[in-house]
Amino acid sequence: MTGHACNTHGTLYMKQKKVTIRDVAKKAGVSYQTVSRVINNNESVAEDTRLRVQKVMDALGYRPNRVAQMLTTNRSNTLELFIVDVGYGGRLADSTKNMAHAAKEAGYSLLVSDVDSQGLQAAFENAAARLVDGVIMYAPRLRIEDEKLLELSSGIPLVRRDYVPESRLAWVGFDQAQATRLAVEHLLRLGHRDIAAVPPVSEIINGYWRYTTWHNVLLEHGLTPGPFYPGDYSMLSGYIAGQEIIKTQRPFTALVAGTDYMAVGCMRALREHGLRVPDDVSVVGYDNTEFASYIDPALTTIEFKFARQDKMAVQYLIDLIHDPDMELHQRVFTAELVVRESTALAPEHTTSSDGR
Repeated sequence: MTGHACNTHGTLYMKQKKVTIRDVAKKAGVSYQTVSRVINNNESVAEDTRLRVQKVMDALGYRPNRVAQMLTTNRSNTLELFIVDVGYGGRLADSTKNMAHAAKEAGYSLLVSDVDSQGLQAAFENAAARLVDGVIMYAPRLRIEDEKLLELSSGIPLVRRDYVPESRLAWVGFDQAQATRLAVEHLLRLGHRDIAAVPPVSEIINGYWRYTTWHNVLLEHGLTPGPFYPGDYSMLSGYIAGQEIIKTQRPFTALVAGTDYMAVGCMRALREHGLRVPDDVSVVGYDNTEFASYIDPALTTIEFKFARQDKMAVQYLIDLIHDPDMELHQRVFTAELVVRESTALAPEHTTSSDGR
């Protein structure tokens, strides 16, 4: 029987009719255009009318046609995260979850796309085709002129989640120079004068700043920078770098490693060569990863509050979406030093200091 179905008791019932926008309008005593304005959050609707329409939509179980809504408003309530040329993930999973949560709290969904720098134009074109409202870009290796990036983005609101001080576009990042200065000056206060480094490779923007600042701070204090060897954020790269630094046979009593993971690798290499941490060599990492306080010795590290950065990147993007004429600026966070047992007074150093 067309339009009917039979239940297990043999009684008949009509297939439930889909509720339309006109059904809502009739029940609420308004025009369907008013219902549409309520669905699209148009501010011209009076508050009492908005509440009445929303109550009717809830009572009838009405669900807006999101495709039609997107076509009408050119809005999708969707943000997209471009992960550009990222080889080693590190804390990326946590940051992605943080940004997705921040987007959801603000009424947006978050798409995630793995992109290489050669595919950026296509990625922006695809985002535009999906009516994505804005893009967050995590591109730790990407060096690009502001004018070129603006051209590629084709007017889509964009915020970089990177420390790119040469850019005047919108970005949110931690001051890598300040962070590295914290690490090196902590070791200097402990009396260390021969300080090695295992920075991230210079192709990574943070790696460039961590190497350059380590080098420059030592020169500022009239010291010769110690041996260094770059890594890629991983424990293995830290282990290899530690081995290579030891092979130079240059003296060092302290080492600044580019991440906590790299620090763990370095510490393993030091132990294999009979060097004790911190008795022979003090070690500082970056990130204040969860395990940093549990390894032996507990790791002195530079803390970045990534959750704040992730949330700020999303909020800044939403601000730009709602205010396209906002003057672009940069939101810069500063890091903090967390002192634990992996750093101590330099061997034979007798100056009184608490190292903080």
